[in-house]
Amino acid sequence: MKFFTSITTVVSLLLLKDIKVYGKPTLDTNLDYSFELDDKVDLSTENALAQNQTYNSLNTSFNDVMKRDELSNGNFKSINDISYVESLSEVQNPYRGFYSRAVVYLRRNGKSEKHFIPKTNLIRVLVDISDYQKHSIDEEALTFLDKYLEQIKSNHKTIVIRFAYDPGFKGDVSKDPSSDNVRNHQKQVSRVLKKYDDIIASVECGLFGKWGEMHGSSVYSDNEKPKYLNKVINNWLEFLPESLTISVRTPKIYSDWANIDLSKISSQITKPNEKAYRVGIYNDGYLASKSDLGTYKNREQEIKWLKNQAKHTLFGGEFGGIYEGNDMGNVSPTADYMDKEAFLTHTSYLNNGHYNVTISNLKNKKYNGADKRYKGISGYNYVENHLGYRYVVRGVRLTKSAKSNGIFRMEVDIENVGYGNLVKPKSLSLLVIDNNNNRYDLSEIQSIENGNPNNWNSKEKTTVKVKAILPNGMKNGNYKMYLRIASGTKSKGLNGFPIRFANDDKNIWNESLGANYIGKFSINGTSNNNNDESEPTISNYVTIKFKGTLDPTLNYYLGVKELKNYEYFDIHDENSNYSYKYRTWHLTSETKPSLLYLSDGTYGNPGNPSSHCLDLGNHHSANGYNFLSIVNCENAKHKFMYGGYSSDSIDVYDINGKHLTDNNNNKLCVYYSMTPRIDKCNNDSGKMKWKKSIL
Repeated sequence: MKFFTSITTVVSLLLLKDIKVYGKPTLDTNLDYSFELDDKVDLSTENALAQNQTYNSLNTSFNDVMKRDELSNGNFKSINDISYVESLSEVQNPYRGFYSRAVVYLRRNGKSEKHFIPKTNLIRVLVDISDYQKHSIDEEALTFLDKYLEQIKSNHKTIVIRFAYDPGFKGDVSKDPSSDNVRNHQKQVSRVLKKYDDIIASVECGLFGKWGEMHGSSVYSDNEKPKYLNKVINNWLEFLPESLTISVRTPKIYSDWANIDLSKISSQITKPNEKAYRVGIYNDGYLASKSDLGTYKNREQEIKWLKNQAKHTLFGGEFGGIYEGNDMGNVSPTADYMDKEAFLTHTSYLNNGHYNVTISNLKNKKYNGADKRYKGISGYNYVENHLGYRYVVRGVRLTKSAKSNGIFRMEVDIENVGYGNLVKPKSLSLLVIDNNNNRYDLSEIQSIENGNPNNWNSKEKTTVKVKAILPNGMKNGNYKMYLRIASGTKSKGLNGFPIRFANDDKNIWNESLGANYIGKFSINGTSNNNNDESEPTISNYVTIKFKGTLDPTLNYYLGVKELKNYEYFDIHDENSNYSYKYRTWHLTSETKPSLLYLSDGTYGNPGNPSSHCLDLGNHHSANGYNFLSIVNCENAKHKFMYGGYSSDSIDVYDINGKHLTDNNNNKLCVYYSMTPRIDKCNNDSGKMKWKKSIL
C-alpha cells in the first residue's frame, strides 16, 4: 500500500531547485536488510561476472531458455539420495542456540580486559563501558574491542552483544551518563559493529541501569527513563546498519518508544519500511514467573504481538531465577511448556549456564510433548535443537538426466521445525561437483521461487523452485548438487557463516563447500546454443544495466515491471522479491549526460530503445528528494551520466547538461532503494554506489 502526504505537508520539505513535489509514494525502503535473495531472479552471465562468479558460465538468451525447457520435463523426478528424517542431534548454525557469556571491560589508559572466548557456537558478549561515563571512548579501547570481535569471527562463532554502564556487570550500581555522552558512545562503537555485521545476531539495547537491562538506574528516576531510553533506541537505529535488529528489555519499553497503547500492542503488525520493524525484545526473566519477572504486563496480548514481531527480530534472553514465592501461574521452564509458547515467541537463544537449577531440570526431565520424534529425549536436547530456525529437507525433485548448456530444474521441500526464523540476510547458491571434485556454480539461474531463507517460517514447509542453465563444457557423467546458504555470494567454505540442514544423514553436510548435499544427476550430451533469436543491439547506442552494490546482499537492478510510464516505481516485487524484467537501458554517450532510454529487452537482454525514459517525478521522500519516474522520452527533462561525482555514481543533470543541485548546492545523484530516488551525491550511507554492466 502506498501513502501520500498532502501538498501543504510537503512544501516545507522541498529541497530541490525549480522542481515541484506533491507527495511521497512510500517510506524509504532499504533493500540491504529486508531481503537477501530474489524469489524469482534472472542471473544472466553478465550478472555472474559482476559478482566475480566466473566459473563455467554461458551466455544464453532468454528465448533459448524457454525453448530448451522442454528437454528436461521428462526427466524431472523425485529422488531419495538423502534421508528426509530430522536428526536428533544439535546442528550448530549461526545466530541461534544455547549461549555462554563473555565480558569485555573497555577502560581508559590501556587497561581494557576481556574474558576468554567460550566454546559455545553463540556467545552473549557483555561490554562494560562504565569507565567512560564522562569521557569519549578512546581509540585504544575501540581497537581492543575490534580485535576481540575479529578473534570471535575467525573462530566462526556468532554473538548477541550488549553495552552497559554497570561496573563488572555486578548489578550493584549503574553509572549512566548524559544522553549526549551515550549518543557519542553509540556512534563510536557502531563503527566497530558495522565491520562485524555478519557475526552479530542482534544488538541488545542496554546502556541503562543495572546489567544494562534498561531498569534500576542509579542516576535517573523512573520518570526520566522513557525519554532517555527512546533516545538510546533511536541512536542505535540511526548508527547501526539496517541489516542488524536491536532488542529492548520489555514490550512496555517498546510501546513507549513506538508511542502505542501497550494494551493494544497485539494489533500492531510492523512493515519492512518502518523503523519499528527492526526492534524486538530480549527477555532476561524467561519463564521465571507468570510475568517473566515483570517482562510482561499482559502475557497473552504481548505474546500475540511477538508472534509477528519476532518473525523478523531476534527473541531470546536468559532463564530467570526461580525462587520461593515467585508467582508462576501456569508458566513452567520445561520443554513441554516451551513446546506451546516458544513457537509463538520464536525463541532463538537462551543461557546454558547461570541459574543452573533450571538447566539441570531441563536435562533431567524427559520431553513428553507433541513431537513424537523426540518422545523420551531429554527436555534440554529438545529445546537445544529447536532454538531459532532449524531446516529439514523433506523432499527433492530434479532433472535426473540433463545436458551440458541445457535446462536444469529442481524443487526442494524445506521445513522449518525450529521455534524461530532466520532474521539475518543470507544468499542461496547452487553448486555442482563432478566425480573429480571439480566445482561448477549455477550462476545462470533463470528463476528462483521462495529463495529467500528469511521467509522460511517456523512450523511451515516451503518449496524452493529453481530453473537454471547448466554450465557449458560439463562432461558426460554423474554430478552432485549442493545448496549453500551463506552471507554474500562471494564467500566460500565456512566463511560467510553457512547454514546446515538438520537431516539425519551423515553425507548431507560438506564442510569444505559450506553446503548441503541435495542429490545427484547425470550429464548426457550438450544442448546447442542457438543465438539467432536473441534480441539485437543497436550500434548507435550504448547498452547498459545498473545494479546496487550493498554488501552482503544480492542487490537489485534499476528497472521496472512493465514497459510504460510511471510517476514512481519499485525495482522489485516486495511479495515475491525478484528484480523486475525491464532493466536494460540505452544512452547516447558514456562521457556526456544523456537521456536514459528504457529498453524493450527483457531479463537482461539488450533489446531496442523504447519511447520511455528515466526522469524525476513529482513525488518525494521524507527528506524532500524526488523519486524517479518513467516518462515519454519527448517529455523527459533530465539527463544522467555514470561516474560523474564518483567512479560509481549515477549523476543527475538538467536537460541542458547542468549538474542538478539542491538548495545547499549539494550535487544530486541516484539513490539505491526499493523505490529509487535522488539524494545528495555525498550521502555516506553506501546507497549512492552502482555497478554498471555494458552489454
